[in-house]
Amino acid sequence: MDERQSLLALHLTGVVGPRRLVSLKGAFARLEAAFGSTEDRLAYLPNWTTSVARKVLSLKDPEASAQRELERAGELGIRCLVEGDADFPGVFRDLFDPPFVLWMKGHYLPEDERALAVIGCRQPTAYGKDLAARLAQDLARCGYTVVSGLARGIDSCAHQGALRHPQGRTLAFLGSGLLNLYPPENRKLADRVVERGALFSEYPLDAKPLALHFPQRNRLISGAAKGVLVVEANQNSGSFITVDHAVDQGKPVFAVPGPIHHHQSEGTHSLIQQGARLVVGVQDIFDELNDKRAERHWRAEPRPAPEAVEVTEEEKMLLAHLDSDPRHVDALSRLAGLPSRRLNEILLVLEMKGLVEQAPGHCFLKL
Repeated sequence: MDERQSLLALHLTGVVGPRRLVSLKGAFARLEAAFGSTEDRLAYLPNWTTSVARKVLSLKDPEASAQRELERAGELGIRCLVEGDADFPGVFRDLFDPPFVLWMKGHYLPEDERALAVIGCRQPTAYGKDLAARLAQDLARCGYTVVSGLARGIDSCAHQGALRHPQGRTLAFLGSGLLNLYPPENRKLADRVVERGALFSEYPLDAKPLALHFPQRNRLISGAAKGVLVVEANQNSGSFITVDHAVDQGKPVFAVPGPIHHHQSEGTHSLIQQGARLVVGVQDIFDELNDKRAERHWRAEPRPAPEAVEVTEEEKMLLAHLDSDPRHVDALSRLAGLPSRRLNEILLVLEMKGLVEQAPGHCFLKL
């Protein structure tokens, strides 16, 4: 059995811990070279690999099993990328714990290495949903591929935002097998991702969405991107695992501020306090990455007309009190009949929508 088939046979056992890969490769080679009974073969292995070895030996024909899995994937338009292949994504080669098998449906292009991860909580506010989609769309307009995890909430909004742009591309990394899509309600979104990007999983095709899979897949989300943007997250959000991976990988972390009384903003505010770059628009990301190309593109391409942006009745009312001359927040509060806290929340949303701009001295004007 060649090395590729050996890797796939190991993969089919469900063992995908990349940090043990080198030892597993050696263990598998010693299994094939050893003589005698199954128990004699197991005696050649370190104790921690014994259970893995039993699983491998339980396959009646590992080579045939690996080949069948490859054929099944091919019939479904799924490719198997093994570490060392020429078309294995180069962004993962320098990771401390790179995946050794990646199942991919769709297409990964060289330009996808210019990517940014957009992540957040699974139960976002309307504010968070709007910002995730808008920021992802703006990144796509400037040539960035948007990376996320196809999860409910912010992840889904990020993929959808990228796809709003005619040339937008997006990549999704799953915590389950590609034939066991999770969450199931995102099947249509997954199909759209495949059309203009790719779905990835390092788990066997039928793998279930086990809780232990998601922290591990998060390192691939950060690993595939130039940086990680957190839109909304509470203090216990899984987004912090992705952030930790990004820090370990030397990637910058960005965070969007939110209303101070929403628990979905607690995590992003904590990240900002710890040194994450505060983001109120993609320009902040381009500045941090020193991406002059994206900055030029952003300035050159006209923004959507205000009438194309959805606004609430409350936002419309506040916009009616603004014009091209800066107006102080105290005056706005009196005119709109809104308390300062609520006024600042609405102004922040309108600023993120590109409808208002803050001027010096706590003043705002309409764009």
